[in-house]
Parts: sequence; structure tokens; C-alpha cells
Amino acid sequence: MTSYRLELKNISKSFGTNEVLKNVDFTVKPGEIHALVGENGAGKSTLMNITYGMIAPKTGGEIYVDGELANINSAYDAQQHGICFVHQEIELCQDLTVAQNISMAEVNIAKRVVVDDKQLRQKAVELLTKLNSEISPDAIVQNLTVSNQQVVEIAKALSTNCKVLILDEPTASLSESETEALYEIVRNLASQGIGIVYITHRMNEIFELCDQVTVLRDGVIINSYPTEDVTVRQIIKDMAGRDIENIYPPKAEETVISDDNVLLEIEGLTDEKEHCKDISFKLYQGEILGFSGLVGSGRTEAMLNLCQLRKPKAGRVIYNNENIVGKKSSYVYKNGLVYLPEDRKALGLFLEMHIKNNIPSMHLAEIIDGKLINSSKEESLAKAMSQWVNVRSTSIMQQSGSLSGGNQQKVLLGKVLAKKPRIVILDEPTRGIDVGAKSEIHKLIRALADEGIGVIIISSELNEIIGMADRVLVMREGEICAEIGKDKIESTHIMHFATGAYQLQ
Repeated sequence: MTSYRLELKNISKSFGTNEVLKNVDFTVKPGEIHALVGENGAGKSTLMNITYGMIAPKTGGEIYVDGELANINSAYDAQQHGICFVHQEIELCQDLTVAQNISMAEVNIAKRVVVDDKQLRQKAVELLTKLNSEISPDAIVQNLTVSNQQVVEIAKALSTNCKVLILDEPTASLSESETEALYEIVRNLASQGIGIVYITHRMNEIFELCDQVTVLRDGVIINSYPTEDVTVRQIIKDMAGRDIENIYPPKAEETVISDDNVLLEIEGLTDEKEHCKDISFKLYQGEILGFSGLVGSGRTEAMLNLCQLRKPKAGRVIYNNENIVGKKSSYVYKNGLVYLPEDRKALGLFLEMHIKNNIPSMHLAEIIDGKLINSSKEESLAKAMSQWVNVRSTSIMQQSGSLSGGNQQKVLLGKVLAKKPRIVILDEPTRGIDVGAKSEIHKLIRALADEGIGVIIISSELNEIIGMADRVLVMREGEICAEIGKDKIESTHIMHFATGAYQLQ
């Protein structure tokens, strides 16, 4: 009998002349939660996509499940061997019920002409109960929270006799409390003997949840450790191939808080649907202002209303000595107030287009001669911004969708910052990217503030808010419930306000 649920031996993969995996050995024991980490582009996704049959054929190597050789050339093959994959992006049919989604793979395998809805519902109840979830099997998926959709994804995976569960950045869109609930589900599954592959960029998750951590860099396994035998610094060094002494750059020694230094003043801003209510604050020149709070607290909605990407029901936004409420978002942007959206793939980039086309796409007036795009000007702008934000690519002619997550985020930053703005609003600026790329982006953000630009950061990562913000506004249930000065910014303080704990004392 083998001691491994999953065993990958000498896995190699090349795309043309580009060798992305080089003789990778990776194992997961029954009941083990095994973190797989590495910078974007290290090969993690390729390795797991080969394991799940989404990339076939591999160039070399073998896959074993419970000691038996598994010939995997499709997701169907992987499911037949008990390998399941919950992707970072939710992949459920939004207009179907929970029960219908959970049994979709099983129904597809059985190729039934008639589906027994009662049987599907019963199966869903059994799986959801196994996950200690009270989600109704009759609920329409699009009406569920992101965290509950994540639970449905896991239940769907378990419906196919799961032996190995791959979780790709499962907490990327979850709040602290939702993350804790997910941890309990993962621990429960591990206690039942399921081997868990846990892909994450968050260091705290490795030590809170995982038994083992393996570091992949440039397609090669660098090290594998029991989590109790390794430090954060060693993992980061293995990932980056270098020491990253300070992930967060030094904060401004002093921000001038005075009426003469105000860049932006918000008064009583309220959303049409009251997702944010009576929002009032000031942003000062050279300040990094952090917005914290649980998912759904209204942070993003407040910024969309501020930028006039949504039309507020009430309130004033004073910028450049005028109230810009009611102005077109294009007017706001042209006057130097820019917004970086949280979803770079859906809202930020044209993934099928080259870097050359993406970066200048919001600056057509600067690259058009008459009615035609001047290719030389387009290329010059793309090169300059790509170099400034340090995009790692083959050239500016590389398709944006083929870049790693961190480099996609840099392209989006280059696209937004090419305007040379006075105020930058960054919604989840480092979500889903590796520690090295995070460090680069954090330094870039601080450099913007040092130049006198006002920066607003929305982040679900407490460490990012604590490490970057000069001042923090905490939101709860659509309202600003606290302002925290630089000397008092720490996790317990923020979470007490975000969860309403101070009101219960």
C-alpha cells in the first residue's frame, strides 16, 4: 500500500521551446493539507492543470492516485480517478439551483436523458450536511454570497468520490469570518482522508491551515517542508530566489492634515440602493488612505459612486474646487481622478489584446493622428509605462492574457497611471499575485504618494492595509464606522470595528 493519495513523478511540460515544468516530483498524503506556493509564472497552475487533465498531453512524467498509475487526458479522466479542482474563479451555472449545480458532473457522467430532481436534491442535502452548511439545495446560485458559492463548488467536487481536492486561492474573495468557516470545512475534509492541495499567496494561511508547504520556482521544486519547520522569510526567499527584507516600504514620516492640503472632499455620499450611506471623508495630498471592512461592507460601492461610475442618490464630491456629482465618468478621469478595478480580467484588461494595445487604450487622444492610431506613439507609450511598472514579458507584443497574474496587474497599473493622475483609487491592487510582485507594486504605490499623488487603497488583506496605509477608514454595513490614525493601525483594532464588536461591549 502506498502512503500517498497523489504522487506526481518527473512531470515536465514545454510550450514550444518554453520549458515551464522540469521533472517535478510532488506528493500528497491522505488527510494532508499541502500548500503549493510560488510566484506567478512559477508553474503552479500548469502543474495542477496537468493533474486535472486540463492541459494534455504532458511532455513527460507519471501521475499516481493511491499508488495506481492514472492515465489522465481530460477533466473527466481526473474525476474518474477521484481528483477534483475548485478554481479561483467561480465556475457554477448562476441561473440553476444549488442541487442542480452539485450533481452536474455526476449527471454528465451518467448521460441520463431524464433527471430525477428529488434524487439530486437529496444528494445535495447529504453533501451540504457533510460540509456543515445550511445552504438550501433549492437556492438559485446567483443569489448566494461568494463564500456560499465556494461551498457549493466544494460540494460539487465531493459529488464525484473525491480523493484529492485542489483548491486554487479559495479565500481570495472572502472576508476574515468567511475564511475561518472555509478553514473548518477544509480541516473536516482532511480528517476524512481526502488529500488537499492548497494553492495560496497568503503566508498566514500556510501556517494556520497547512501541514506541508512546497515551493515551486521557474518550473522546479525548490524545497518542501513541514510548516512547523520553516519560517515565512525562508518561504519568501525560496519563492523569489532572493531575500525580500521589506515587503512594505517605509510610510510617510508625516502627512500634512490641513485644509490647504486637501485633494478630495466627500460629503454625505449615498448610493441609489444604499449600499453605501452618508460617506464623508477627506483625502490629503501625498496620503495613502486605506479602506478596510468585511466583504460586502460597501467599500467598492463608495468608490464607484465617488468616481461617477455609479450615480449617487445624494452627497457631494469636491474635486478641483467643484462638485463632480452628476459629471460623466470620462470627465472625472480626464481631470486626473482614476480608478483601478478589483477584477482585472473582467473589468480591467482586454486579455486577447497585446500589452501594446492595452496600456494606451484609455489614452486614445494621445496616440491618434486624425482618425487613425499612430502605431509609433502607441508603442512608445506602451514601452514607457511597461518599463516603469516593470512588466516582465517577452515584449509589448505579448498577449495580455498569457501573462502571469502579477504582470497582468502591472499592465493594468500602467494603463491607469499613464494618465499621470492627481488621485488614484486602487481596489484590491494585489489580489491573487505573488509576494515578489506585491512588493514591487507596494513600492510603486508609495512612490506615487511621495510625489504628492493622493492614493486610496481598498483591500481585504489586513496586512496590506496595516503595512501601506497612513490612515484607515473602516466600513461596516455601508457606513464608515471608524477612522484610525497611523499610530493605532493594527489588526485587532480594525476587526473590532469591522465586525461591530465594539458596539457589543
